[in-house]
Amino acid sequence: MTTEWQNYAGEIGELLGLKGSPVAITYSMEPPSKSVGGEYRVCDAFLHSRDGKVIDLTASTSACSGGTWHLGLGERPKGEADKALKEFLVNGEKLYCSIATFHRAPTLTTSPPLGLAEHVVMSPMDKAEFRPDMVLFICNAEQACRLVTLDGYDTGIPPRLEMSGSTCHQAVAYPIISGELNVSLMDYTSRRIRGYTAADLIVSIPYHRFLGVMRSVPHCTAGRAKMEIPESFRRLVGDEALRDLED
Repeated sequence: MTTEWQNYAGEIGELLGLKGSPVAITYSMEPPSKSVGGEYRVCDAFLHSRDGKVIDLTASTSACSGGTWHLGLGERPKGEADKALKEFLVNGEKLYCSIATFHRAPTLTTSPPLGLAEHVVMSPMDKAEFRPDMVLFICNAEQACRLVTLDGYDTGIPPRLEMSGSTCHQAVAYPIISGELNVSLMDYTSRRIRGYTAADLIVSIPYHRFLGVMRSVPHCTAGRAKMEIPESFRRLVGDEALRDLED
């Protein structure tokens, strides 16, 4: 028997014309019954799960110490590891001009969910064993616009975005902790990973909000509803101004 979220995977994927599957992400104290094994960087795991793999990230299977920390699977690197990380960020990646600037970025954003769980399970949503804590979309700008619009259809509440820091912070940690939808342009180093395109960005939606997205699909023009122009508005602006808006 398929689950609610597995059924939603096909519906939202078809609606948006997604490449691959939405990614279901669950924090769990237990491992999934099946996963591919091996070590993965978090930003690689997004791609592999989109393309069909179930990945179980733990303190030992996360291949990036920064990702391990940002997901809450381990403490921030200390000692020589911390020194090497700062050296890389400032003189290697060159994403920050100084270690003081780097320090400011995580200090002024949401802290990682340390101790929340031992496993962060990433699955294509149509195969997800566990109820998702959040749903992650690798998508283009138009698809992102539709998701954000569907999210706000019922409530009118604008998303409170956090677009600074590492990709794993923006795409997983912040939505998990805050319960907010987030849109990430990704950090520039992550964008260099093979598999991402210049048009890709990430939309992360906590599952309780994703349910609202799906409820909105039949009623909102960002979903399946057709635009209808009331005659009062047509008289106000004229047919020429509306030509490109009507289906």
